[in-house]
Amino acid sequence: MASRFDTIAVHPVAFFNFVAVVLQKCITGHEPRETLNVSERSSIAAENSLRGETKRYGLAILAAVAALLLRSLLAPIVGNQLVYMILWPAVVFSSWYCGVGPAIVTVIVGVVGVWFWFLPHLYPISFQYTTNDITNLTGFLIVSALIIVMGDANRRGRERERRSTEETSDATAKYQALFQQTTVFAAVMTADGTIIEANRLCLDVCGYREDEVIGKLFWDCGWWRGHLDAQAKIRAATPLAARGTVYREVLPYLWADGSEHVVDFSLHPIRDGHGKILFLNPTGVDITELKAAEESNRKLAEALEHEVRLRTAEVEQRTRQLRDLSRRLLQAQDDERRKIARELHDSAGQDLAAIRMNLDALLRESTALPPSQRERLSDSIAVLEHCNVEIRTMSYLLHPPLLDELGLRSALAWYLEGFSERSGIKVDLQIPDDLPRMTEGTETALFRVVQQSLVNIHRHSGSHIARISIDYDAEQVILRVTDEGKGITPEILAGINTGIGLLGVGMAGMRERVRGLEGEFEVSSDENGTTLQVILPVTRIADAAAS
Repeated sequence: MASRFDTIAVHPVAFFNFVAVVLQKCITGHEPRETLNVSERSSIAAENSLRGETKRYGLAILAAVAALLLRSLLAPIVGNQLVYMILWPAVVFSSWYCGVGPAIVTVIVGVVGVWFWFLPHLYPISFQYTTNDITNLTGFLIVSALIIVMGDANRRGRERERRSTEETSDATAKYQALFQQTTVFAAVMTADGTIIEANRLCLDVCGYREDEVIGKLFWDCGWWRGHLDAQAKIRAATPLAARGTVYREVLPYLWADGSEHVVDFSLHPIRDGHGKILFLNPTGVDITELKAAEESNRKLAEALEHEVRLRTAEVEQRTRQLRDLSRRLLQAQDDERRKIARELHDSAGQDLAAIRMNLDALLRESTALPPSQRERLSDSIAVLEHCNVEIRTMSYLLHPPLLDELGLRSALAWYLEGFSERSGIKVDLQIPDDLPRMTEGTETALFRVVQQSLVNIHRHSGSHIARISIDYDAEQVILRVTDEGKGITPEILAGINTGIGLLGVGMAGMRERVRGLEGEFEVSSDENGTTLQVILPVTRIADAAAS
């Protein structure tokens, strides 16, 4: 039975050599240059990818050609029987190692080779086959398809296994890098507490060897020797962590040289992708220096706090002394005013009254005097009367006798009447009719605050109206003095309310009077005017006498 190759002049061996040379030219790459730019590297990468595809297809074609060549060598022995069987190893090789596409190419090349080489032809182009040839071809194609499917599945499985192995290797390398290069003590132990791995930090830094730790129960390791409380806590936390409870606490531990240290210890469960707890992960950060710094800072803070308390107590004592001195000075000033007022009223007033009486008697008996002398005598009596009025007014301003005799309400009414006449400022007084008598210090302080406030309104505010109100209850009395003047600047107002800055004598005196009686002193002001408010604790005369 003649084959197609028997009718042409090309020898089969020469044909196979020609195919091998062509494939070698397609597969062989160029020698890479040492210096390449980005575009050249991208181009070479694309060429390498294409070369890889070409190589796989080339190997598939070579496998088919090699199978045909081997079949031609066996032709003298087996004849034209079993022509497709020798192609199956080539199909297996291509499907297992080259892929589906190259395996199909192997089948096609093998079938074409068998058609033109081993099967008989009646004519150069058109040929006829027997039923047996058709059956053999169909069987070959079916078996080849099964081989390709199985080979592709096997190749994909090997590829997945290779990738899984690579991913596992990468993950292991990353884990080891993270585990060994981390800046915290770290270990891995089983759910019962047995250590199976420990990083170099917790061994080298602490001075322990690996055989002193691996395979031992975590709480029995040298870190916790001598600390029974820490051992008990870790032993109790291990089954809890095995059930998913995270444990963290600051614990003492020991280095191999016996030195005491402190660790911020944590125990976490290690879970798989499904949440199942596989191992436990004890970690720790040495905070010995931090604790020492905290202790040093605590001692320093305590020392500073003690010093601040001492200084504060000293300042408060000085403040109390200053306030007591101020209160005494104001009390002495009031006493001196009362004394001067009494002397003016009792001594100078009486002397002036006696002089007036003598001058009046002399005027009555001076009918024989010339008119000019009688006129001078009358002028002297008028000047003496004016002097008497001024001395009496000064005496009342220094200390109004009504304040001691009738109380604050009468004293304020008398004073405001004279102030309005002298200043031209209308003053509205609102004071309860049933205002009780209070202690001398309280009434004097309220009277002096009103007196100084009206002086400030007359001198500084420019207001023609002033309002004074007094309210009281069982515990306190509230005084408010309001004007409709130009107000006080925010800077000066802040200094008045805080006591910081330069204050006038009158404002400072009012403030000290109120503070000396443990009261509150506040001034508010805007473009519509100024309001002064004083709150003093009520101490009635009856209560003071009873106490």
